[in-house]
Amino acid sequence: MNPYVLIVDDELAFRTMLEAAVTAAGFSAKTASSGEEALAFIEKAAPGLVFLDQRMGPKSMTGLETLEAIRERYQDVPVVMVTGFGDVQCAVAAMKSGALDFLEKPIDFGDLRRVLHEVLAVEGLEAPGPGRRSFGGIVPSGDAMQATLELLEACAQTDASVLITGESGTGKELAASFVHEHSGRKNGPFIKVNCAAIPASLLEGEMFGWESGAFTGAARSREGRFAAAHRGTLLLDEISEMSIDLQAKLLRAIQEKEYQPLGASRTRKSDARIIASANRSIPAAIAAGVFREDLYYRLNVFEVLLPPLRERVGDILPLSRRLMEELAADRPRRLAPDAAALLMAYHWPGNVRELRNALERAVILARGGVIHPEHLPPNVRGHAEHPQSQPSSSSLLRAGTSVQEMERALIVETLSATDGNRTRAAEILGMSRRALLYKIKRYGL
Repeated sequence: MNPYVLIVDDELAFRTMLEAAVTAAGFSAKTASSGEEALAFIEKAAPGLVFLDQRMGPKSMTGLETLEAIRERYQDVPVVMVTGFGDVQCAVAAMKSGALDFLEKPIDFGDLRRVLHEVLAVEGLEAPGPGRRSFGGIVPSGDAMQATLELLEACAQTDASVLITGESGTGKELAASFVHEHSGRKNGPFIKVNCAAIPASLLEGEMFGWESGAFTGAARSREGRFAAAHRGTLLLDEISEMSIDLQAKLLRAIQEKEYQPLGASRTRKSDARIIASANRSIPAAIAAGVFREDLYYRLNVFEVLLPPLRERVGDILPLSRRLMEELAADRPRRLAPDAAALLMAYHWPGNVRELRNALERAVILARGGVIHPEHLPPNVRGHAEHPQSQPSSSSLLRAGTSVQEMERALIVETLSATDGNRTRAAEILGMSRRALLYKIKRYGL
């Protein structure tokens, strides 16, 4: 029997979510709510890997105390510490005490999956390849998108809040629908509200409803989206555009599962599972003072980042065929090879939405049933004629520069280009995340 993964955290919601994520990745898992309970599990049967939270409740051993006890009694058990965002000192102390690695909350599922496979594969315990999941009418070919779907499926098995981020047009609403359809609430309502499309003065009424006479023109009562989503799922699309005054009321509605319609004297209950989406940085909005930090952490039990289409090149043609079926069901279209090559070469800043628009134009113009380059938008054709200039690696070359200096400069530039995303930077540099972490520490970055 293969050893299990032990998850140690005093927060039930986080334990449940992480257990679902580990299970979705193909590994068995057990959970413990304290350091003492974790040691009891290990004494009975040694796990293949331990995810250990740094900060525990006041009645439990701390994460570091638990780590030191594990190292003292069970030296061969690998431990990965889970630390709060930006808690660098704790991470360093954990590494000095014998932690194999550390992950920051909110957990990046790509990092989690990589740690699972890297650590457990050493013992020959790599999980069997999971079935390929469909999304948007196709089965994505890349591992990154399949890992994203694994996380969405893991999230669906709980009622925890989910924050879906990504560039505009990547399919955040579709991802929210995926979570709903794979959850125990799939037979309940799936309600959407676009926080950017509704004026701030009207959004509160749309969210929570109102009583008759609550304001001028309110001739009759109306239920809001929270009431409509009872026992189902509520998607708060473009949550970063919500006014900060309304954010306080939303926080209460999420925490207490109750809200107060405009003009009402009593609160109402709503058992709605919350999914939020954003296409801009919420941490940046927090820094600018336009988004509440407590609401961010309430929403962000797990963040799911949808990769842009330019990082899913293998999905462009299958998506194109699927979209053409939708756009021209009565008269099927097909892509000429040179048109298909243009679609593959274009960088798609508008992602799937831009691809759909381009194909809708092409379907209208291609009266003969075959889409040729001239049927595609000028910007798609022009990209092949005038490709974007790429930075030359020779700019890093200077006479007298050491290999170490060049490597350090390359890591700095790559981290800058990925906004500090170490997982993405490691992929670009062609090294493991652990190797990159080692070099970051070595070069003092």
